[in-house]
Amino acid sequence: MQKESLKNKAYNLIKTKIVNCEYPPNSFLNETLLMDEIGSSRTPIREALSKLEQENLVRILPKKGIMVSDLSINEISMIFETRILIEPYIVAHYGQLVPSDILSSMKKTFDLKNLSHRSTNEIYVKDDQFHKLLVNSSKNLYFMRTMDYIYNQNFRLRVMTGNQNQERILASNNEHVNIIDLMLGGKFDEAGEAIKTHLGKAREASFSSFINHY
Repeated sequence: MQKESLKNKAYNLIKTKIVNCEYPPNSFLNETLLMDEIGSSRTPIREALSKLEQENLVRILPKKGIMVSDLSINEISMIFETRILIEPYIVAHYGQLVPSDILSSMKKTFDLKNLSHRSTNEIYVKDDQFHKLLVNSSKNLYFMRTMDYIYNQNFRLRVMTGNQNQERILASNNEHVNIIDLMLGGKFDEAGEAIKTHLGKAREASFSSFINHY
């Protein structure tokens, strides 16, 4: 397998395990075990880890090793500060670029009848897909790259805290439907304000879950 393919394989495998908390925060990664698992030399592993460090998913500590990055209250605050600044702007300025049929299809996924048979993690995946759809509508590579980093950390936070507050999940679902309805009605400024409110509530729920867990 080519070096670039091995680097990508290593990057994707390690990233997935970090985001899903199979590699917990503050744990150390063993390069030798990663080499065995991926079937590569040390170089592709180190290149993958360097990329993950740029995304703040690992920390390379001289003479100590590779540590999975922690998440703190301050980190959560920065995650939501970034989202609250960027996502409402994108919805207000680029929301009209999201095809109506895709919005309508997405709305169906948030129908309460379709939620009953889904696991909490599946619901969170749909949540992320919706927000990524909005961000990707901008076609702004800097927005897209920044928010991809943010969503990885956000998903990791949910797994870390076991955030399964059913009341908040249902409320969040209804907020998504409201945002979609506003967009389908061409009310993109109002949809931007709605997503700002939605993210504010998500931030408070995340703070609460983190504090209760730790």
